[in-house]
Amino acid sequence: MRITDIKVIGQGIISSQMALVTVETDEGITGIGSTSAPVQVIAAFIEGNRGLRELLIGEDPTDTNRLWLKMAEGWQAQRGRGGEGGVGINAMAAVDIALWDIAGKARGLPIYKLLGGAVQDQIMVYASTSRADRRYPYQDPWIAKTTDLMVQESKEYVEQGFKAIKWGWGNYYNNDGQEALEAIREAIGPDIHLMLDFGCPAYLQAGWNIKDAIRIAEICGEYDLFFLEEALHPYDVEGFKELTRNSPVKIATGESLTTVGDCKRFIDDHAIDIIQPDIQQMGMTQFLRVAHLSEEAGIPCIPHGPWSAVLVAGHLNALATFSNGIIIEYPGFASFEEASDQRVRTQIMNETIIETPPSVRDGYLQLPEGPGLGLGNYVHNIIEGMEQA
Repeated sequence: MRITDIKVIGQGIISSQMALVTVETDEGITGIGSTSAPVQVIAAFIEGNRGLRELLIGEDPTDTNRLWLKMAEGWQAQRGRGGEGGVGINAMAAVDIALWDIAGKARGLPIYKLLGGAVQDQIMVYASTSRADRRYPYQDPWIAKTTDLMVQESKEYVEQGFKAIKWGWGNYYNNDGQEALEAIREAIGPDIHLMLDFGCPAYLQAGWNIKDAIRIAEICGEYDLFFLEEALHPYDVEGFKELTRNSPVKIATGESLTTVGDCKRFIDDHAIDIIQPDIQQMGMTQFLRVAHLSEEAGIPCIPHGPWSAVLVAGHLNALATFSNGIIIEYPGFASFEEASDQRVRTQIMNETIIETPPSVRDGYLQLPEGPGLGLGNYVHNIIEGMEQA
């Protein structure tokens, strides 16, 4: 089997930050991948002169390890001096996921079977939402939801069967913010995991330092939060080490790290309690290595990203083969207004872009039975309709 073409889907959707990639073969098997980056930029890396498509056409798509190295060498030759990661690695990640999808489909097996089989038959998901009021998406700084709205939304997730909820918070730790955390905890009870994502760009504000992050961690401790995410710059290993040492709650980061080496520094130094790699940022091949390193170090692997079915299925297939993959991020649809543009796009990417969406039952992702990612084939007419709109 040989690669005959690689395409970036949805280039006509100018505002899209989700690039879908298909890899086609001479045996009629097509793999799908995705990454969280501007579509036009990813298209330039893949379809442009001396891009990844030109590099990989004619190759055996099931040689995932060798093709990752070939892409990495090609990326290194083109980027010149500079860092290891960036959008080029994101483009490689999307292709890499599609290659793994093909490898499974070619053998008639789910990816987790290719990896030696699952050690978990289901994995918990958490509802991922934001304190930003999505009715006002273009406000800067964004408008925070009221406490009543946050409580109502949190209750909806519990009613839907979620056992965990994460709020993207930003730097809103005023009195109202603390009151909201208290009200949410009281509304959902002590048995539901509650997490908080401080997140970019909040940690980039002028004057923000470790003492500030420790103060936020102490506030989180008052409400029994499961973890605090991205309270410092994502490459600040020493800062995270000090924060982790002084925090009453677990500290997590990793969504912005795009290479094994980036993650390894945090894992080797035990600078965090939880590593959060993102398969759309780094690809399946690297993600598996990070999960293995963290398992050996006794650090839970809780990946970042609820943005597409491809992403969720990739995390599920990979983490099912590790004992430390305890929970996966999943979109919290209650945060969107019915029929809003954001809700429609999120539903398309998670439910209608492929034939068989990931299945969630009582707060747990179920292992797929279909080959590859377990998503079936890409549904072309959905994106074509979005482009025309």
